Amino acid sequence: MAVSTLLVLPSAYATFIVATNPGGDQFFNGDANKNVSSFTGTVGGQHSGPEVTVNTVGNVDTGAGFSNIKPVKDGSLTLLTFTPADPNLFGDFSFRGQLEGNADGQVLLTVQDNQGGQPQQFTFTNLGSNADFARIGIIAAPGSGETIKSVTLSSFFKEEKQNEFSVAAAIPEVETYAMLGLGFAVLGVAVRRRNMI
Repeated sequence: MAVSTLLVLPSAYATFIVATNPGGDQFFNGDANKNVSSFTGTVGGQHSGPEVTVNTVGNVDTGAGFSNIKPVKDGSLTLLTFTPADPNLFGDFSFRGQLEGNADGQVLLTVQDNQGGQPQQFTFTNLGSNADFARIGIIAAPGSGETIKSVTLSSFFKEEKQNEFSVAAAIPEVETYAMLGLGFAVLGVAVRRRNMI
C-alpha cells in the first residue's frame, strides 16, 4: 500500500516589508565614541545583549546610551551599516533621525538577509530636514524566516538615532516539517489498518 504525503515548506527568501508599527529592543552605543568610523554596541541593554557593529562613511561622535550617532563637527554622515554579530538573530530594524537639507527628505535602506537572497532596497520619502522624523523600518515578511545579515542607511544625516531590533520569530526547520509529514503518514497507515480490521 502506498502512502503519499504532501509537505508544504516555507518559501525561501521571501521579501522584507515596510514595518507598519516598528519597534523592538533598543540598540545601545555602549561607550561614548569620538571621531570614529566603526564601533560596536549591544541590543537590549547598555554593555549587555547581542552585539551589533556599526560602520559609517563620515566619522561620527556618539552618545553612551540609547543610540545617537552624529557626524563630527564640520563633517558629514552619508552611510551607516549595522551588522549583527549573529546574522540569524534579528528579523526587523527601525530607526529615527534628522536629515540635512540636501537629503531631499529621503533615506535609502538596503537590507541583506542571511538566507542567501538578493539585497532588498526601500526608499523612505517626505522625511523633511532639520527636524526629527517618526520611527520607520522594515520587518521580515511573516513566515519567511528571514534574518538580518546587515542593514545599510544612505542619506545626508544631521543625526541618526534610536535604532531598534527585534528577535526573529522562529520557524520550524525543514527537518521538522519532514518529521511532521512522516508522523502524519504513520498515523494514516495506522488508521487505515484499524479500519480494515
